Amino acid sequence: MNLDLLYHEHIAELRERHARALENCGFDRLLIHAGGPSAPFLDDNSYPFRVNPHFKHWLPLLQHPYSVLVVSADARPRLVYFQPEDYWHQPPEDPEGFWVKHFDVVLARSPKQIAAALPAPGGRTAYIGDAPELLGSFSEAQVNPAKLVAELHFLRAYKTDYEIDCLRRANLIAARGHNAARDAFLGGGTELDIHHAYLRGAGVLECELPYANIVAVNGHGSILHYHGADRSRMQPQDIHSLVIDAGADYQGYASDITRSYAYRSGEYAELVAAVDAEQRALVDEVRIGMEFADLHWRGHLRLAHLLSRFDLVRLEPADIVERGVSSYFFPCGLGHFIGLQVHDVGGYLANPAGEEFPRDPRAQFLRLVRKVEARQAFTIEPGIYFSDMQMGELARSPAAGHINWDKVDRFRRYGGVRVEDCVVVHADGVENQSRNGFRAIAGSDA
Repeated sequence: MNLDLLYHEHIAELRERHARALENCGFDRLLIHAGGPSAPFLDDNSYPFRVNPHFKHWLPLLQHPYSVLVVSADARPRLVYFQPEDYWHQPPEDPEGFWVKHFDVVLARSPKQIAAALPAPGGRTAYIGDAPELLGSFSEAQVNPAKLVAELHFLRAYKTDYEIDCLRRANLIAARGHNAARDAFLGGGTELDIHHAYLRGAGVLECELPYANIVAVNGHGSILHYHGADRSRMQPQDIHSLVIDAGADYQGYASDITRSYAYRSGEYAELVAAVDAEQRALVDEVRIGMEFADLHWRGHLRLAHLLSRFDLVRLEPADIVERGVSSYFFPCGLGHFIGLQVHDVGGYLANPAGEEFPRDPRAQFLRLVRKVEARQAFTIEPGIYFSDMQMGELARSPAAGHINWDKVDRFRRYGGVRVEDCVVVHADGVENQSRNGFRAIAGSDA
């Protein structure tokens, strides 16, 4: 099925969802603002622009600040397309592409023309965005209405075929970057070298990444969101490991892939292979109707088997989980929704009305607890980390006597292991879009 037809069906689905949500929440129309660039304090150099995800849900327009989409149940969506005359920055080109025919497009050259093209912000008009003052005078109840936003966020978990295709392409782009990064690491490159290799391999600018790359060599792999970039070249004998967490974007949809690599054979390489096998097994366990939180704890048990097998913890696997020991080595969640945002919304929403599932104090960083359903897209990312902070807390815990500290200390040089894929649930099975991306470009299954 071609992209044009997929997008046609996507827009039809969004129109239906939004019409129903507006009616449920007592509104006639919705203004979705693309947003605008913002600058640091006392600076006139803006941060890279990030479009409102509600806007790019409808439109593959990522660099069109100040544009506005008008949505109502009884009319075609209207796009006020901001195209200023500007010699400082490159203005958006004339509207063109597969998306244009689905909207009534109005060109605006100035803020005054934007305002003139919009309906009056009456009481039954809702606004979603971060700068309502640019479009008129709204009451507090009209701006990002909680009930309306909750319903749209709940429904965003169910991806259309167009969205699934965009996610598939984003994984393919990221796989190219990962292979280039792996080669740079094995060639002795610095963290900065590896990062640049990823950008070249993926064919993207840094500002086009859906999130800042995590390129962690050696002990830096113990920091879950490490964002340094060492420039100092090491001797081969001093290079041990790489954890790289990096994604890509296609039409506003993100991928999020992590791979871990050993520089040489040995105990760390064996642990990487073992975590990789357990990650694949967890993907295979995904079933419609299961609670994602249950999958999270299955992940803990699988990692506990590794902690026991590698003689890091001298307890039975079930006891490692029950006593909370596995949480020192794996303190984060098993996965999260992915889509228009890397950590996509709605992971705790119990229903479209906005009620949320309770938080489990044992898994405070788990971002997704809903039941697994068809058309959901999420990550699965188990890991084992040797964080100085976490190991220090473990040393002060009642379980300290069951830890093989000599081996734990030996593994600190590697930082940790994480393996992460993006998957989409279909009625007839699970599509591992990340692994498929690697297969597509190299005939490999990295």
